[in-house]
Amino acid sequence: MIDTTATVARPGLDTAHRIYAYAMPVLVLVQAAIAGQHLFEGASISVHGVLGNISFALTLVGVALALLRRCTAIVFFVAVALLAMAFAQVGLGYVGRETLSAAAWHIPNGVAIFGLTTYQLALVTRPTGARPDR
Repeated sequence: MIDTTATVARPGLDTAHRIYAYAMPVLVLVQAAIAGQHLFEGASISVHGVLGNISFALTLVGVALALLRRCTAIVFFVAVALLAMAFAQVGLGYVGRETLSAAAWHIPNGVAIFGLTTYQLALVTRPTGARPDR
C-alpha cells in the first residue's frame, strides 16, 4: 500500500518535480500573453496552441512525478485535477475555433489552471520542514 503521508526521498525526482512546478505557471502565463496579443493586435495564435499541447503533455509528467515520489494525497489530487483541466482546455481550444461558447469557457478555465499551477508550485516547493508532500 502507498503511504499518502510521506514522499519517498529521491533527489533526482525531487528536482524534476520542482522544475516542472516552476515551468507550468510560466507556460500558462506565456500562453495568456500570446492569446492577448492575438485578440488585440492580430498576432498569430499558432504558438499558443503548440504551448497548450506541450502544457497538456507536461501535466501527464506531473501526475507521474507525484506517483513516483509517492506524494501526499493533496499533491496527487492537484496533479490529476490539472491533467483533467488541461485535457478540457485543449478540447475547448480546438472546438473554440468554430464555436464561440467553447472559446468563452476556454478563458476562465485557463485562469483556473493558472491558479492551480501556482498552488501546485507552492505545495511542491514548500520548505522541507513545512512541506505537505513530505
